[in-house]
Amino acid sequence: MRAHTIILGAGATIAAIPNGDKNGNKSSVMNGLIEKLHLEDILNGIILNTKSDNLEDIYSELYSRPECQEAVSQLEWALYNYFSGLELPDYPTIYDYLVLSLTDKDVIATFNWDPLLLQAYVRCHKLTDNLPHILCLHGNVGVGYCTKHREFGTIDALCPICRKPLPPTKLLFPVKYKNYTNNEYIKGCWNATEYIIENSYMLTIYGYSAPSSDGEAVRLLKKAWGDLDKRQLEEVSVIDIISEDEILKKWDKFIYSHHYRYTNDFFSSYLGMFPRRSCETVFATVQLNVTPDCSKGFHKDMTWDEIRDVLRDVLLEEIQTPKGKNYPLHYY
Repeated sequence: MRAHTIILGAGATIAAIPNGDKNGNKSSVMNGLIEKLHLEDILNGIILNTKSDNLEDIYSELYSRPECQEAVSQLEWALYNYFSGLELPDYPTIYDYLVLSLTDKDVIATFNWDPLLLQAYVRCHKLTDNLPHILCLHGNVGVGYCTKHREFGTIDALCPICRKPLPPTKLLFPVKYKNYTNNEYIKGCWNATEYIIENSYMLTIYGYSAPSSDGEAVRLLKKAWGDLDKRQLEEVSVIDIISEDEILKKWDKFIYSHHYRYTNDFFSSYLGMFPRRSCETVFATVQLNVTPDCSKGFHKDMTWDEIRDVLRDVLLEEIQTPKGKNYPLHYY
């Protein structure tokens, strides 16, 4: 079975820590982010032309004004420092469910700077090592990258070749015209993302608003997804809090006819209802007209023990399936 690729935006992090992280710190979408993170002092004495409170608009303007370079540096440092301090609560979060809903044929491509998805990956690895690949399209405060040996991992890891601490990756801040080829790590993430999207059966967009400053990103994603006439059998799903009408307008270039699912919460998505078998289940439902059992997946406020119980049989099936063979249809 082909891959399921997830495109992750800031809305997913907000869903993961709706009441704040382990220490009560919250994340946010770009609108009002400077105020929410109490970074207003950085802008003291600077008269902005933009009336927007969106970090992307503010940063882009500051970046284009030579006299504001000190403010740009201060803003970059403050953002890196803040997001580096975020920590997952001990109980399961949306990011834990998300990581465990996929297998190693799948990919999560995230635009988020925060380390929460990586933290979820590390602790989910205790349940299984059959987990998705994570690609950080704008860099990530939780990722380190050895430029000499082209090895990457969590920021506290060592390069497996030179045994030196992995240097932090550069964050791609929100200038309007981003250069996705200027940084070796980010370029590699984009090359891998384009390849996997091109070869995916399903594409899920979770909490990603496709802001105007990400026009090049959306263009690259669309280029990888390709001609809709050649995507008549594939499925797109969107998890977001905006209306379905807005979703259809925003992502119409990715959706063929009625081949999409919209939901405003993770648990009623394909990933939540059919963890680790989303592609297999959708294929059997749409192409073979078989009715799935939607009651065997994740639900809100599960404990770690409940998650283990839900996944016990499906993980056993994966261990028993010969390499290169499709996993059994579990949700029937």
